[in-house]
Amino acid sequence: MKIEVYLDTQTEPYTTFEPPESFRLDTTVLDDGEHTIRFKAIDTDGTIGLREVKFSVHNGPNISVHGLRDDDQLFGEVSILANAYSSKIGDIFEPMRIETPNPIPTWAWVLVLVVFSWSMWYLGTEYREHQANLSAPAASASVAAKTTSADSPAATGASWQALGKQVYENNCASCHQANGSGLAGLFPPLVANPSVLADDASEHLSTILNGAHGKIIQGISYPAPMPPFGSQLSDEEIAAVANHERTSWGNGAKTVTADEVTVLRK
Repeated sequence: MKIEVYLDTQTEPYTTFEPPESFRLDTTVLDDGEHTIRFKAIDTDGTIGLREVKFSVHNGPNISVHGLRDDDQLFGEVSILANAYSSKIGDIFEPMRIETPNPIPTWAWVLVLVVFSWSMWYLGTEYREHQANLSAPAASASVAAKTTSADSPAATGASWQALGKQVYENNCASCHQANGSGLAGLFPPLVANPSVLADDASEHLSTILNGAHGKIIQGISYPAPMPPFGSQLSDEEIAAVANHERTSWGNGAKTVTADEVTVLRK
């Protein structure tokens, strides 16, 4: 008796032997996929026996497909991602080589959108608060100026103090300094300044209204010009800042009224 072995549709035997016998099947010469091996036994009297065994071969690289599954119904354009990976004896395993990139999950996009929306809301809120803080001092000064009247002049009560300090810090402190000391050789000091301390405040008020240039104070020349503030400040504001200068840093001069500024402005 002998056995003939056939692969798939081959008409010539893959191998022939007398049973019982073992043989080696080299699958590396076969394509990956389904195959059939047929065993044909032939007895000494010519009787034939057949048996088929189905098997699959997988020697090539593994293939992963994303975007398409068995029996899917497709329409329009479809994005399909294919990846292949394999290893040989002696290869060093590298997990990153066999990873197939997956699309970013929906929950991650939702989280990014929520964080972005909150950031925009937070920045908008902070910006509005910042703008409100910037406009508050100007609004306060305007209200203070409007509420000052002839019957309660800024120069005669405590109402001019906050306004005078604010006007000074906004318009005068950069040159004459916050403590009224001025800058040597550039801007005269207001502390112990004869014009500021004089009972007759005309020169002091006129300087604020009309500015000054090249003045000599106590024998020292100050070439830096002082700009006029008559077009920028109201009579109440000029009286308030003058009183701030006349009563601060140890100065103790007589205060003035907005009416005095009005007379000089004419």
